[in-house]
Amino acid sequence: MFTTVAWYQSIDPAGALTAINAVSDQHVTVSGADIRVPKGLANIIGAAALANDASVTRAQLQSPSLRATLNFDVEPVVAAAVFGSPAEQTFFPDTPVPLMENESLNFAILSDPAAAAVHYGLAWLSDGPVKPVTGKIYTVRCTAAAALAAGVWVNSALTFAQTLPAGDYQVVGMRARGTNLVAARLVFVGGVWRPGVPAINALGDLDTYWQRYGRMGVLGQFNSTTPPTVDCLGVTDTAQTIMLDLIKV
Repeated sequence: MFTTVAWYQSIDPAGALTAINAVSDQHVTVSGADIRVPKGLANIIGAAALANDASVTRAQLQSPSLRATLNFDVEPVVAAAVFGSPAEQTFFPDTPVPLMENESLNFAILSDPAAAAVHYGLAWLSDGPVKPVTGKIYTVRCTAAAALAAGVWVNSALTFAQTLPAGDYQVVGMRARGTNLVAARLVFVGGVWRPGVPAINALGDLDTYWQRYGRMGVLGQFNSTTPPTVDCLGVTDTAQTIMLDLIKV
């Protein structure tokens, strides 16, 4: 299992590697620039960094346990407010980097814009190596209507384009698209974790390899009567398209 957490701040780091504020979150503990590493998900399996200024040169995940050896340098770093095609990130689900439960995790970015600019950091935390799954996978199109605000996870219901036959479904992949969407994650009824993906912005944009068709294991399970909702992160967007890869249980 894994979950998705984020940092956001409009800031001028002035050429110094600077920790940015964590995005307020309902499922992990957040304080200022700190995200508390949740119990049971003390491994990094991916990270991504964006800064809406060409001066950005560096990004880094920092924590006390990482500093004991090496803080985790993140590259590529996107010099834009949204990802390209495919979404530029570093992902290593089969070789996680260990953290300590309950320690503070920070995301630092180095840039030197002429004025405050938007900076984003994303991290994926897991319980260990991710085990891919196989099976009869179907992809269904959904839409959401999250009215996005900068640096806020905004939740929205999912409207399925097709009626799901009654039963239980495992989500084994996800694609999230929106004009100014940065990331999206699923919220399962009764679930604790919120697995998600970096977003793409146009219909023809390429998916990130790991996020589709069972390669990240089972993101969660739901009954056709109680589908998940979606948290969306980005700026000035009111319509999103979510593609879910499903295995009927």
